[in-house]
Amino acid sequence: MRPRTTVSAMAVLDLYDFLRDQGIATDGQLLEAGLNRAVLIDGSSEALPPQEQRLPEEQLLALWRIAASNTEVPQIGLLAGQTYNPSTRGVLASLLCHCSNVGEALQVFQHHIALMNPSERWETSVSDDSLMLTISFAPDKDYPRPAIERSMGALVTWMAELTGISAAPTACTFAFPRPRYHWQYAAVFGKAVSFGGDVTCMRLPRVVLDRPIRTANSYLKTILQERAHQALQKIESESLLVNKVRQRIGASLDRGLGIDEVCRSLHLSRPTLYRRLKREGTSYRELLAAVRKELAYRQIRQGQPVACVSDNLGFKDVSTFHRAFRRWFKQSPGALRAQTRAMP
Repeated sequence: MRPRTTVSAMAVLDLYDFLRDQGIATDGQLLEAGLNRAVLIDGSSEALPPQEQRLPEEQLLALWRIAASNTEVPQIGLLAGQTYNPSTRGVLASLLCHCSNVGEALQVFQHHIALMNPSERWETSVSDDSLMLTISFAPDKDYPRPAIERSMGALVTWMAELTGISAAPTACTFAFPRPRYHWQYAAVFGKAVSFGGDVTCMRLPRVVLDRPIRTANSYLKTILQERAHQALQKIESESLLVNKVRQRIGASLDRGLGIDEVCRSLHLSRPTLYRRLKREGTSYRELLAAVRKELAYRQIRQGQPVACVSDNLGFKDVSTFHRAFRRWFKQSPGALRAQTRAMP
């Protein structure tokens, strides 16, 4: 199990408020998806500023699934892309506001996109007279159409807001089939819009790169660059922490050691470990269950006796292990072992 991907908390908050204000997401839908506005942002005294907090990517995906399931406003992604909300700018968005021109802002955006959403990718290609921007998402995340529309439209909207000059694409292609509201794309992307392409991309005049950003401030840019660098390092270190915790759990299970031993080996207090794992979108309990699940599957398939596996994984008795195994794999350890023997 890989560490959970996290995204900017402000990105989740912005989409949450937008869908709720537009009547796309009801309070019931949001709560059913595990989204509670009151706890999205950590307001405790030791928490990071809201602009630097992280939330599990699954929460962002849950919001986009709600948006995609709405049939009354299917163009919600286009509407979201045209919305500019300075109050929900995170570290990256704030840094972009102080770049000297669009070309620099695009480079910063590409390099620091993990601060916003590590699953989103942007590539640029510059020729003599045009700029090509191509977007993609991590293939295992399955972002729905509204999310793609929003990201494409937001780039156009942000360039216009930052420079004060409209930046309508000269051509735009989407990799998904033409939606029934296709005529509404012209207001955002111009008239040269096509669907069903190999990639999702837009073409802009090359001169766009040289357009100055109205709010540029070199002093604030320097400060925000350092904050962005620190934030990227923190994302990397939190991922390393999850791997270290998993390793410590795996090494201590058969000795019956728990979280206190893990904390001692990492030189962390319990509250600090809980807080840092929460920022990564997971918890000690979830990591413990994940490690046990992986080891249980492996050891049962290797033919180890059930009682030995139960002891190896630190269960108090075999019956408790049996219940956990059935919950994980919807079958008994014996059934999995029989399947393994039957495999060629």
